[in-house]
Amino acid sequence: MNLPILKHMQKVPGGLMIVPMLITAIINSIWPEALQIGGSTTGAFSTGTMTIIGIVLVISGSQLRLNQLAACLKRGGVLCLVKILLGFAAFFIVQATCGIDGVAGMSLLALVIAFSSCNPGVYLALINDYGDTTDKTVLGLMSLVSVPALPLLILSTGQGGSGAIMGVIATLVPFLVGMLLGNLDDSFTKLLVPGTPICLLFLGCCFGSNINLINAVMAGPTALLLAAVYLVVSVPVLLVADRLVLRRPGYAGVAMSSIAGIAVSCPTIIAAALPQYAPYVEVATSQLALAVVLTGFLVPYLTKFVADRFGSAK
Repeated sequence: MNLPILKHMQKVPGGLMIVPMLITAIINSIWPEALQIGGSTTGAFSTGTMTIIGIVLVISGSQLRLNQLAACLKRGGVLCLVKILLGFAAFFIVQATCGIDGVAGMSLLALVIAFSSCNPGVYLALINDYGDTTDKTVLGLMSLVSVPALPLLILSTGQGGSGAIMGVIATLVPFLVGMLLGNLDDSFTKLLVPGTPICLLFLGCCFGSNINLINAVMAGPTALLLAAVYLVVSVPVLLVADRLVLRRPGYAGVAMSSIAGIAVSCPTIIAAALPQYAPYVEVATSQLALAVVLTGFLVPYLTKFVADRFGSAK
């Protein structure tokens, strides 16, 4: 018996990552202990997120040739800068008008984490379908804005943010290692590139293992509002930046618009460094969990719409 499982997964935009994420999210919501039995099971399907991201960064770095570096920095730099500016804009606007409590049940903590986050796994899955080699190498820069260091830096504005610097360095090292290997010997590129789809499968599993769908649904209207506000603001801004500034079709900007699964852990990490946000951790975590799920499923279809409407590298 040969079931066409992979064929059906690939019919979903970004399905190599989205489908495993949904499966492990369901398991984690119903029977979380199943993913925490230890050993290789927990490592492969739950706690291996940063390891897999590190491997993906090495792979994407190996594809970047030095003569493509300017194009990578231009394309990725503009989109990443827009994401960073969105995070800072959310911080300054909400803090000035509503304070740390935020607005409509959405705390400053939740809003800044959402607006400064992007999901490298969803991006890579979509770029596999619609993008080119330069789009893939942008992953190295993009990963800088998908780690907890960025919202921590934004929320600690005025209090010193030096603790975020090491997070930036730690993110760049695997990408630079891959870039070095690929430029010294292109055989490494040929060796590593086929590993991308495999990494996407397990990255989706690890993202989903941190999502509790029951808690996400219980977050209710404020979680839906957070996802809606984020999408209504982020998608058009990134689309405009991609089309008008970079003169590109726009699919890459939209593909960068989903919230990373690691965002769910950011409230706890940030509250440990900035105790004033501790009272908002529980609610923000639940809101972000639902926002991760919703953006993870909606952004692939939005990207497909933009690619069909304005074209893609494929």
